[in-house]
Amino acid sequence: MLATANPPIADLFDQQVPGNAWRAKPSWYIVGLQDRTVNPDRERASAERMKATTVSLDSSHVPMLSQPKAVLDVIRNAAKTLE
Repeated sequence: MLATANPPIADLFDQQVPGNAWRAKPSWYIVGLQDRTVNPDRERASAERMKATTVSLDSSHVPMLSQPKAVLDVIRNAAKTLE
């Protein structure tokens, strides 16, 4: 992640975006039960607000690094749902 991550653009939080994709499109959300960056209860609340299909993993804030197979399974299941 360090090699590909870039700092956000300066006006990221000032931009106006019409609509919210999560209101109109199916969403999936992985809750990291050991997340110390974002509280898992807050993650679950966000997922619930989005009406997202939620998967909880016993992982940190970066489950794609600690549990890549589980994350891939979520992505594959999401893709099957959208077929």
